[in-house]
Amino acid sequence: MKNKYLAWLAAAALLAGCDSPLEVDPTASIDSETALATPRGIELGLNGAYRSLQSGSLYGLEDMVFPDLYADNLDFSGTFQTHREVGLRNLSTSNGAVLGIWQAAYVGINRTNNLLEAIDNVTALTAAQRSQYRGEALFIRALNYAILTRYFSDVPLVTTASRGVGPQSLVSRTPRADVYTQIQTDLEEAAMLLPAGRVQGRATQDAANALLARVYLEDGEYALARDKATLLINNTTYSLPATFRDIFTVKNSSESIFELQFSVNNANSQSFWFYPQALGGRWGFTPSVNLLNAFEAGDERRDASILTAGAGNCPVAPCRYGNKYFRIANGDDNVIALRLAEMYLIRAEANAQLNAPAATVRADIDVVRNRAGLANLAVTVTSQTDLLTAVLQERRVEFAFEGHRFFDLRRLGRAETVLTLAPERLLWPIPQAERDVNANLTQNNGY
Repeated sequence: MKNKYLAWLAAAALLAGCDSPLEVDPTASIDSETALATPRGIELGLNGAYRSLQSGSLYGLEDMVFPDLYADNLDFSGTFQTHREVGLRNLSTSNGAVLGIWQAAYVGINRTNNLLEAIDNVTALTAAQRSQYRGEALFIRALNYAILTRYFSDVPLVTTASRGVGPQSLVSRTPRADVYTQIQTDLEEAAMLLPAGRVQGRATQDAANALLARVYLEDGEYALARDKATLLINNTTYSLPATFRDIFTVKNSSESIFELQFSVNNANSQSFWFYPQALGGRWGFTPSVNLLNAFEAGDERRDASILTAGAGNCPVAPCRYGNKYFRIANGDDNVIALRLAEMYLIRAEANAQLNAPAATVRADIDVVRNRAGLANLAVTVTSQTDLLTAVLQERRVEFAFEGHRFFDLRRLGRAETVLTLAPERLLWPIPQAERDVNANLTQNNGY
């Protein structure tokens, strides 16, 4: 029974695109007999790799919500103990949601590892197909590892396919620096292999460069982060919609660099967990008063992100709820993983860290502020500390409920103070269920 907790499951399970035994979409699953032996098999396997990102543990819900719930943007208002622990910043090693993030990411990683080993053996693929499929698989693998390292730091680095449970599954944790090197290597290669421009729901050269900008910033490689962000800012394919709300009401808007495509047949639960019961939701978490007060007067992002329901709509009225994801009837809100505003704020933060002229940093922040209906930052914001504070504030109100807040506070060294957080709670626990079946997995300090 313990083997069910291993992230490295049999290839047939890992290559299937289904997240539920009731899933019958034939374009997202393949049987183990014919898996990855034909161009069609590679295509279906890649669909399954993308589908893994849409898990409820990742972009389907929790990886988008937990960084805000663990920080100060969301308060717990539901009933799930796993979510309550996140809201209290008091995670147990047996938390099933933490285990879900770990397992979902490794499912995606093993799907891509299988693809990467198979692609060169499928002779019917054209050279162009081989390059594109390899680039997409590298991007997805890198994205999964980027998610894992944010939560757990050192994680097992597995770059070969696993087709069963055995000694090869008992992998030790790899130092964070080495994992980041692999992420960056994968993405740099992907950027050379993938097409430029926009392909809805698929990895592109632009998506690889955008993710590199984020990863380089997290890794303290500020010049590289600045340069990658600049590639996207200067790319005329992308632009900020005039109205902030349009990013979410218009699927695949001009701002979107990589957007996961959900549908009524492949739904996510974002709106369900945000909306109050009377509006068809569960109201598992609510925007905090702290976040509400963080918006400046006239900031269009507040009303675009947060709504209030009156008496009769929620257990404690009035109640606040997130509204970036709002298609509750069908659950078919797309989820934007990478967008242009982040590139402006990555470049602003990187330039501030590099002690670039204050006016240069403010200019990028002002692009994002102006779109939200706000005036430019005061010219008196000149010190590095004040500029980084301004970036942090802008990121908070721009990316509320998009999976960044805790990691932003930690990256800038402010999580312990702002959240009154003990140092050992800056990382999440390695799931005990994984350690039970793999004695080589050490635990993070404090758990």
